[in-house]
Amino acid sequence: MSDYRKVAVFWDYENCTPPVSSQGHAIVNGIRRIAHVFGCVTTFKAYLDMSVQSSKSSVAFRSVLQSSGVSMIDCPHSGRKDVVDKMILVDMLAFAIDHHSPATIILIAGDRDYAYAISTLRLRQYTVVLIVPPSQNIPHSLESQASVVIDW
Repeated sequence: MSDYRKVAVFWDYENCTPPVSSQGHAIVNGIRRIAHVFGCVTTFKAYLDMSVQSSKSSVAFRSVLQSSGVSMIDCPHSGRKDVVDKMILVDMLAFAIDHHSPATIILIAGDRDYAYAISTLRLRQYTVVLIVPPSQNIPHSLESQASVVIDW
């Protein structure tokens, strides 16, 4: 296993929620196929405030994601902003500390707040794959820092 590049997936689920009509296992399999191009997935996390997304269908969907290998990370806001963003940023950098390059980080997000972290990781020779939600408002400053950009 040490011959493979390590891959981590960090998903801003709160801001990149898949359509309710989609199938969780199919989404995870699609992300996994992308990840396996770059190596072996060691981390797959999705971040959200679970108290906000507590409908029966949302809980069932998250259960499918979890049974497909995604660690669901609860990020209670408690009146604070950018909780998910900050947790993802810290976890991406912790992954980089624990796994020297070459390694790959896959970020599923569309927020410009990640641009500096992506740039810094790329300067240290990490491959950063950005999967962006379907939107015309994805900041160029974010996309331009990634090694690869994939539309959701």
